[in-house]
Amino acid sequence: MRYIAAGLLFLCAFPLSAAEITRQPLENDTDLISITGVLNDGDEIAFRNLAAASRKALVFLNSEGGDLKAGIEIGRDIRLRGFATATPPGTLCASACALTWLAGSPRFLQPDSNIGFHAAFRVVDGKASESGVANALVGAYLNQLGLPETAIAYVTSAPPEGIAWLTAAKAQAVGITYRAIDEDGPDPASEGRKTYPHDPMGTVTAFYSALAAADGETASALVIPEKRGKGPFNEASIQAFYGAMSQPLKLTGTALRGDDNVRVSYEYVTNDGRRCKGRADVQTTYVFGKTLVSRIKVLDGC
Repeated sequence: MRYIAAGLLFLCAFPLSAAEITRQPLENDTDLISITGVLNDGDEIAFRNLAAASRKALVFLNSEGGDLKAGIEIGRDIRLRGFATATPPGTLCASACALTWLAGSPRFLQPDSNIGFHAAFRVVDGKASESGVANALVGAYLNQLGLPETAIAYVTSAPPEGIAWLTAAKAQAVGITYRAIDEDGPDPASEGRKTYPHDPMGTVTAFYSALAAADGETASALVIPEKRGKGPFNEASIQAFYGAMSQPLKLTGTALRGDDNVRVSYEYVTNDGRRCKGRADVQTTYVFGKTLVSRIKVLDGC
């Protein structure tokens, strides 16, 4: 469709910062609403306030994931308003973002869409909920969207480690309906991948800020999809460990070492009095037009 092509060209022309929600008028009384970056608590309010001015809109999603509640609540608002959803070519829409995409009326999917589902995780009253508890929230949301049981089962059985990628064949098999994006006109895919700069320092700083806040959802969203939920990148483990500090983690230094590696130094004190002044080498990877954490090598034992 023509307004989708126009939306793609707009995203390529103007770089968007992380966690930014913007609106841009297109044609035929349609607005482009773009959501870029990690979803945080409160983003659903920002979206609702911005979307209130749009009668008809296409919501472009380019997000690593993040806060489950924000993703679901934005999705509910999208469905209520009858907005369409899509992802810019070659970008990422994973975890909470993928749940938002499901709310589109219609949903647009293309061969190079990277829409991935990951087992739901939620912190309730400061405690990490089990994936089954969070998936109950997801299941209720999907039921509200009118998805068939096969689709609900597919989404709520997403792996706790890694990502289940949604392909056109899988969508058809489980009953997730979609429309293909009209491929007429210029293809902005190559330019779209250049929109977001390679930024190891920014990503690593954001990752350690999430650890300091014991925010497993945000930290996990900054990790390459195939390693989410695994070992030190497990959302519940992050919340449990970094949430038990008498002195929260403090990032005391960062230094770029090569193109993709960042040496960090930090300190913290656990509730049982164990003090750590440590360093780590953090490897990043530029993928889906984003810089994400791919490996961490601890140098001082903590």
